[in-house]
Amino acid sequence: MPVNPLIVIPVKDFGVAKSRLAGVLPAGRRAALARRLCERTLRFCRRRLPDHDLLVVTASPAIAALARRHGARVLEEPRAAGLSVAARRAAAWSRRHGYTAQLVIPADIARLDEGEIRHLLAARPAGAGVVICPASDGGTNALLTSPPDALPFRFGERSSEAHRESARRLGLPCRVIELEHLRFDLDTPDDLGALDALIQRQGGDTPQELTRLWNLCSNRPAMTPEAAWLTMP
Repeated sequence: MPVNPLIVIPVKDFGVAKSRLAGVLPAGRRAALARRLCERTLRFCRRRLPDHDLLVVTASPAIAALARRHGARVLEEPRAAGLSVAARRAAAWSRRHGYTAQLVIPADIARLDEGEIRHLLAARPAGAGVVICPASDGGTNALLTSPPDALPFRFGERSSEAHRESARRLGLPCRVIELEHLRFDLDTPDDLGALDALIQRQGGDTPQELTRLWNLCSNRPAMTPEAAWLTMP
């Protein structure tokens, strides 16, 4: 029986991902951004969290093949049905394969930090329970459940509060941990604005990966002159 929680990453087809950025990024840029974030997340998990098995949940054969190339196991969905359904399917898979806990994280975190994720994993309760990292917009950017199907998954708007309330109703211990980097994903124009502001604040100390991400978003009209010079070769 596996000892460590299974890390679950649901991934939407790149061609339809990042739809909330349609007003500021053309389809090709959105797909490229989604792919970049996904590949980076898979590499991060393989290199920084080798003691945890990784499961990618997707309805896309191309993404399934990509995940396998990065050493992940794959749960192929018959069709995409949203993040909550993907998490529920993963929980059933986890139970069948002997995992006693799972951690669901998105594939679009702007800046992954090993220390933050290990802090979250270390907060796992000894028995049944839930650990939540809220997203900056009130959603859920990480959800650790023990057992994997400890509660119904309710990802979406204000889902961190919904998951917390579900845990309360079920009598499950629940910890909410605010993490600086893990709470920041790239989903909306406001998120791109936050990335722009972060690059401006850090200037020449900006991590290279954040600058690469900005390059994929650099044709949006709201790009500032201060950030523009950082995207040049």
